[in-house]
Amino acid sequence: MKIKTKASLLSFFWLISILLPLTFIIYYLYAQYEKEEEMEILQFTANQILTHISPLELLQEDNNPMLRTYLPDYSMIRSLDLSSKVINQAANTSELAVIPPKHIDTQESYSQKLNDQTVMIVRTPIRQGTEIIGTLEIVTEPIELDQSLYRLIGIIGIVTLAAMLISLSASFLLSKLLFLPLSRMIQTMKEIEMSLAIKKLPLNRKSKDELYQLSETFNHLMERIEISMKKQRQFISDASHEFKTSLTIIEGYTSLIRRWGFENTDLHMEALNAVHDESKRMKHITYQLLELAELEHEERLTLCVFDLVTLCKESIQLLQPLSNKEFMLISSGSDMMIEADRLQMKQVILIILDNAMKYMKHRTYIYLSKTDSNHCIRFVDDGIGIPTEELPFVFERFYRVDRSRSRQTGGSGLGLAIAKCIVNLHKGTIQISNAPHYGTEVIVTIPICKTSNPF
Repeated sequence: MKIKTKASLLSFFWLISILLPLTFIIYYLYAQYEKEEEMEILQFTANQILTHISPLELLQEDNNPMLRTYLPDYSMIRSLDLSSKVINQAANTSELAVIPPKHIDTQESYSQKLNDQTVMIVRTPIRQGTEIIGTLEIVTEPIELDQSLYRLIGIIGIVTLAAMLISLSASFLLSKLLFLPLSRMIQTMKEIEMSLAIKKLPLNRKSKDELYQLSETFNHLMERIEISMKKQRQFISDASHEFKTSLTIIEGYTSLIRRWGFENTDLHMEALNAVHDESKRMKHITYQLLELAELEHEERLTLCVFDLVTLCKESIQLLQPLSNKEFMLISSGSDMMIEADRLQMKQVILIILDNAMKYMKHRTYIYLSKTDSNHCIRFVDDGIGIPTEELPFVFERFYRVDRSRSRQTGGSGLGLAIAKCIVNLHKGTIQISNAPHYGTEVIVTIPICKTSNPF
């Protein structure tokens, strides 16, 4: 059974469970009100008789015509003496005569069953001054009241049945409207399954209910899947392009060895060295691609508090022996505590310094500073700089500003892409530009964590 059918039936039964008891309560209260009103009418008739007919006339025999004047339909009026003997009696139905007469000293009114029919009885004392000398008794069969109640039952039954049909139809219509986004979502998912094309649900901006939020979440999920698929296609395309180049070089040199390498030792060694270098390069690119893919899909950081000045010094010490060029660290304080992933931040610094080391002329400056909201690491080298039209593309995978130099320097074009991914994981920013009167300037900002105090 579909969920919208369950919801429709549940709302229908919920409405019926409220409607039926409410209907019975209304009928019961109306019937009680009508019976009380009928009793009041009988009591009023008894008071009228006692007002217009004297007590002695009521207890005088053969005065039935006087009582008949006040006789309602389907009723009986009789006067009784102190011994409950009937003195006068007027009736328009013989069935009520079987009710035994009863003398009372106080007024009473009630209803009882007679031959499966309800009858109403009102008894009022007949007083002569302050003395009670008899009883006036009025008995009626409320035929009109019963007919009115039967008509009410019929009307209530028809209205209830109509309400049940309308509520059932309305429940199914309402559930269909409410679960329309779910139906669209199911249809969209089926279309995605068949065509493998990413599609989104239309959103009703006027409604901000849970179904709207579900549709919005579904669209966000589709966006993430679409981005993931694009990254996967880009990953395959970039890797295929890079490996194709290296495999072409390896194939060319191996063919050269097969033809001439065994006759020419120098050519043989040159080919082997080229194949070895390209193999190492492919291995390095593979590791970097795997690392980049892991960073993009595993958004977990191992946060700790450490000194950013110390981390920069360690990074400089690692690279300084590899070059005769100088790295200069300039900090606004002797220590600068930061909360971040230490290993990943160290990798960012090494990537940027490694790029600077390949292209700088004499030295690279590393400036450390701190504001109320973030830490800032600024790298400025005196290298050849980057053409302005190339700056928007430097963080793309496998992008090289100078492709001829990249082969010589061993660059794969993945370093800055990895650095940008790490900085994004830290909710920070990384910018690259041409420094005035220098070469290239890279600025990395990492926001200060507000949830903890690193000091």
